[in-house]
This record gives sequence, C-alpha cells and structure tokens, in this order.
Amino acid sequence: MSGPYPVIASVVEGHGEEKALQGLLYRLIPHLRDGAYAEVRPPHRLPRDRMLKPEGLAQALTIVTARQPRPTAVLVLLDADDDCAVELAARVHSLAQTSHAHVPATAVVAVREFEAWFLAGAAGLAGRMGLPHDLTPPPDPEAIRGAKEWLSHQMPAGSTYRPPAHQPSFVQHFDLEAARNAAPSFDKLCREVLRFLG
Repeated sequence: MSGPYPVIASVVEGHGEEKALQGLLYRLIPHLRDGAYAEVRPPHRLPRDRMLKPEGLAQALTIVTARQPRPTAVLVLLDADDDCAVELAARVHSLAQTSHAHVPATAVVAVREFEAWFLAGAAGLAGRMGLPHDLTPPPDPEAIRGAKEWLSHQMPAGSTYRPPAHQPSFVQHFDLEAARNAAPSFDKLCREVLRFLG
C-alpha cells in the first residue's frame, strides 16, 4: 500500500447501491477492525447488462481507477438474481482481469439480491422507517426470491420498499454480525473488506 490508508473504489449495478454502498463500507470497516480507516469513494453505477460485457466493465474500471491517488482496491458488487453467485463472481472477476490485470479488483455477488443482507440482519431494522418493532429475520434469508417484496410486506399498508429511498438508511442500522452469520455472501463481502485493509 503506497498511501497512509487504503482507498476503495467500487462499481455497482443498482441506484440503491449507488447511494448506499459508501455508507455501508464506512460503517463496516471499523466494525471489522477496530480503529481501521479507508477512503471509500462514491460508487460508479453500471447497469448489469453492461457489467457482464467486457467493454462495459473495462470502461467502468478505467473510470474508477483514473482518480488520484489510485485505489488500492476495487469492489464490483452485483446481485445474483437467479444465477449462481460463485460462478457469477468468477465471471466478473475474469472480465476484470482480462482488461485490467494490474487493478486489485474483486467481485462480490449478493445471493438473490442485496436486500437479502437486510433480511439476515433484520433485527437491527426493527421499528425503523415503518417496519414493525418486533421484526425478526426469516430462517434462510438468501433463499428468498423477492427480498424487496418481503420488506414491503412488513411495512404499513400503502408503503412500499424502494431501494434508493430505503437502502441508505437500512445500511446504517441492519445487524452486521447477524447478517454475516446468516448470509454467506455478506460474509464474503466482510472477508474481502478485511483483505482490502491489509
């Protein structure tokens, strides 16, 4: 590491993650390692269809690595949806290596969707933004296809979960340890962040 602390850049697919990931990482870093700090840059959004094409991801990586000081790590974050998260992460990492082998990039794929992490850490969201005070996580949060719908169902009648509106708040309050224990893809994010910290 050339500078006094790590510099983390990221590429994300969704508008919600574009607003929320920076806050999540700033919260997660000292949680994972007491006293740790990294500069976390605002994410660069790239729609999924372009992220899975060599030229699209290459262009995004060129953009996020152009700023000085150069990032010491680049996180590419996307949802698995119905794909295998491990295979999708390997595919994205391979695309990144093909065009930017010199860039320390890693891919983290949320099983099903980013919101599965909120379901895993749901106890921390209890009583917030219309969610019930007795909110409890479902048994297998990453098995649920429709985590956004699950969150909407917990809200008062007439309210709907909306990623750009809710994610920035939810990332500040969901239970990080519970999410790490119940959602292996969130544990993967935690392990990668620890690696970024050196």
